[in-house]
Amino acid sequence: MIAFQEEVSALKDTIISMKDSQLESSITAVQTVVKEEMNSYSSALETAATTMKQTCASALAPTRIRAALASATVDRSANLIVHGLAENVDGNDTSRLKELFEYLDEAPVLLEVSRLGRRSDERVRPVRVVLRSRETARTILGKSAQLKDSDTFQSVYISPDRTVEERTERRDLVARLREKREKEPEKIFRIRRGSVVEIRE
Repeated sequence: MIAFQEEVSALKDTIISMKDSQLESSITAVQTVVKEEMNSYSSALETAATTMKQTCASALAPTRIRAALASATVDRSANLIVHGLAENVDGNDTSRLKELFEYLDEAPVLLEVSRLGRRSDERVRPVRVVLRSRETARTILGKSAQLKDSDTFQSVYISPDRTVEERTERRDLVARLREKREKEPEKIFRIRRGSVVEIRE
């Protein structure tokens, strides 16, 4: 009887030991699964955070860069930039522009008139004028040299509405033109179709 009780007690201990081992094994398995899921979730969060940073960086790019990229696709052929036109106190430049164009014997339809840049006491902001057609813009540009003979508009000059790259190229051309005139003052040079050429009379 005593021997049987000892066997039963030993069997109980074995069973308890097996349950503890199985329990530990189950806990380990659960911990492994949880760890893997947490790693996966952490990786997903990092990917999402990187994507959000890239999106925000793109959305918050400097305004001038976005404007430059956008302006590259805009048709400027019917636009003019008027430099040196005194600013009215009331900010209305339309009447002054009509006087200027009238001097050139032109009466174009002005679709849009706007000053470029912030108002400053140190300089006169140029005016962008949007006309109805590129032909009208070209005609006015062709006559704009007459302004130097005007008592009212002799300090005003008109140029095409160029992109940033075009303005840079234009400055380079003007610099080369000035250099040519200084080296060979007896000759006449002009800018024609993107090049500095000698005018033979």
